[in-house]
Amino acid sequence: MPPRFDADRLRIELSVADLLERELVGSLGFGHRGGYERLWLGQAIHSRYQEAAAARDGSYRREVAVQAELTHRGWQIVLRGRLDGLRREPDGALVVEEIKSVRRGGSLAPATRELYERQALLYAWLLRLTEDAPIRAELVLIEIGSDAVERIPLETSWAALEGEVRRRLSALLRAWEAERAAHEERQRIAATLPFPYPALRPGQERIVAAVETALANRDHLLLEAPTGIGKTVAALYPALRHALTHGKRVFVLTAKTLQQDMAMKVMALLNGDEAFRSLRLRAKAKMCANGEVICHEEYCPYARDYYGKLKTAGTVPRLLHEHATLEPDEVFHRARADEVCPFEVSLDLAHQVQVVVCDYNYAFDPYVALSEFGAEGDLADTILVIDEVHNLVERGRGYYSPALSARQAREAAESIHRLAEPALDGLVEIALDLARLIEAAVAELPPPGLFDGDAPLPGAPQAAEARLPEEELWLLRPRFDGAFVDYLEWQRQNRAFHPDDPFVSLYFDVLRFLDALLLADAAFSTLIVRTAEDCELQVLCKDPSRFLGKVINRTHSTIGLSATLSPPEFYRDLLGFEAGRTAALSLPDPFPASNRRIVVDTTVETTWKQRPFHYQRIAERLSAFATAVPGNCLALFPSYEFLRQVGERLQVQGKRVLVQQRSDSDRARQELLATLRGALFGDVLLLAVAGGAFAEGVDYPGDMLQAVAVVGPCLPAVSLERKLLEDYYEERFERGFEYAFVVPGMTRVVQAAGRLLRSPEDRGVIALFDRRFLSSPYSGHLPGHWLPAGGVEALAGEPASAAAEFFGAMPRP
Repeated sequence: MPPRFDADRLRIELSVADLLERELVGSLGFGHRGGYERLWLGQAIHSRYQEAAAARDGSYRREVAVQAELTHRGWQIVLRGRLDGLRREPDGALVVEEIKSVRRGGSLAPATRELYERQALLYAWLLRLTEDAPIRAELVLIEIGSDAVERIPLETSWAALEGEVRRRLSALLRAWEAERAAHEERQRIAATLPFPYPALRPGQERIVAAVETALANRDHLLLEAPTGIGKTVAALYPALRHALTHGKRVFVLTAKTLQQDMAMKVMALLNGDEAFRSLRLRAKAKMCANGEVICHEEYCPYARDYYGKLKTAGTVPRLLHEHATLEPDEVFHRARADEVCPFEVSLDLAHQVQVVVCDYNYAFDPYVALSEFGAEGDLADTILVIDEVHNLVERGRGYYSPALSARQAREAAESIHRLAEPALDGLVEIALDLARLIEAAVAELPPPGLFDGDAPLPGAPQAAEARLPEEELWLLRPRFDGAFVDYLEWQRQNRAFHPDDPFVSLYFDVLRFLDALLLADAAFSTLIVRTAEDCELQVLCKDPSRFLGKVINRTHSTIGLSATLSPPEFYRDLLGFEAGRTAALSLPDPFPASNRRIVVDTTVETTWKQRPFHYQRIAERLSAFATAVPGNCLALFPSYEFLRQVGERLQVQGKRVLVQQRSDSDRARQELLATLRGALFGDVLLLAVAGGAFAEGVDYPGDMLQAVAVVGPCLPAVSLERKLLEDYYEERFERGFEYAFVVPGMTRVVQAAGRLLRSPEDRGVIALFDRRFLSSPYSGHLPGHWLPAGGVEALAGEPASAAAEFFGAMPRP
């Protein structure tokens, strides 16, 4: 957490880490920032030492929080820190321990030793401000692999150390004063910042006003508005003005790259005077300049001497000076030219810009989130704008629903075995022991059952809710810790690091799984699962609200945007928004009703039981509909198998049929979109899956799309996990089936239909194939502006005839 300055009270809150010079911190080595070492250092080594010390010495305390205050240049300084260890000696003195792990047989570089000693002495000095007893400092070095301990007593002049602290405080104050001057300039710009377009569209003024109210009151807002209304720019504009005026930061969180494109475009439009800086974060794997994601200074030249090269080249200041809107490609090329890690440069930039555009993971995934979103991070100066926030329910559930795979464990064992290194034989056995444990647990799986009369899909996993062998898993943990440390040491000695290492991945999956078991309560279920090729143990998080809410409710305000947020209380509660701080706004469609035609084909059924009997009829009705549309059509299905069955029966005249494949790459998807944009080869009918790349978060501007067909309510497949969600929602909301199946399914339908009409000039037909669309609870989730004066029943009709009538032409023969 960076220092916090309160100018009104002349108060600064900061940590001991803030007192260390940034370049000196860099001497620790790159692994302490971006590498996987930071995930295990202090778990496998420190915890073991601390537990043994506490058992041996009754006075020993671990992870001791300390706080002290002093005054400097008229400011009240509040200093906080956490001591690795603290013990009392027989003479009454308190000894502060700073615990560090060192490599087997290695020696500390002078700069690294200096930093370690400075940390220990600063913690001791901080404790000395609050305790009357004599204070001593001790550096405790633990050798990785052997756990041999070396204790180094440290001496210093407390007066000289305090002088260094005050010089550092003066430097921090100078930096703050410079930033305050920059903030005053941003305030000036914010006061006259114009909306980036000549005029607001209908409905945008209500969005601007609602966001301004939420920000002024430190409240949250859930905003439901039709696609095409321009809700992203209407929300970002007041959010940015408020941030620039009040010294806040804006994080724009999206689920898809195209939404990030839109957010960065809006930032560029708003930043004509270059009064602020915005940055897009790209995934770590895509920012690796080494060609391999190996985050260690001994293996990667871009990690080696990271801070030294960063300071010499001035990479970060140059990027901030040259670019108001920082895209990943620009960061990558500059960092690679300076031979520093592009991803780490991105993280350094993220702390110095006013707007960050990134994936949900950077805020909500506990293993990926930026430091400020961690449990101890301060988000009081943060405004979140979450685009397509309805997607965060499933994402959030996934963050806390890990699995352990027997197949993965056996593949990890095989990868070590192929190294033919006797010193690593123990790793093979540990991985195999895990595989055997999983397989033994899954052997207890009962025969497949039925879900309220609906059988699972053929080939679907066989699963049961069960108690997992937790005690046996925890007993494996120390063995995994020791084996992992040994493996990393062997890799260093043999320069054998490589990306996607099966054993490394397995180790972290074990840690994540055990962490989830510690969290599990009534909002979780534990499962055993068998597939055709694997056995798994799974933790299912049915309700991620408390974890998401810990982030959301620490922010100044969070603004959630979507075209589908009904019912609002469902999303509010499952996303963890604090009810007393959260307002909801739903806007009607601003476009003329004459621009669209909605038709429901009630002659077909798409339930799992009935769909095989309707494949041919659906194909005939869809073919006639597509033939009647003078232009491109998009047809969306609940699954790839359903798509295949209907696609094989289609006979469309005058159009090429293109089909999304499960294995399509990003490039293949872009080629399909390019085909829709082109007109050289005639009209196209694109068959795709609902909820996929062609159904959400993608624009089809102008005449690129004339009609959308959605086959069925697109309910999630029946599975044990989904039935457990249904039971949980029934108990909590008394709307189990609706919330577990209908809400996500109809959200996909409305999102898919939203691809069609995105401006006042767009026209088109939306055809829904299934009689259930006209009955409850499905009909209750159709947008109100879709319903004609005659009510939902008036939507029934023949799609081909409706299209011919709408476009003013009869179906072609």
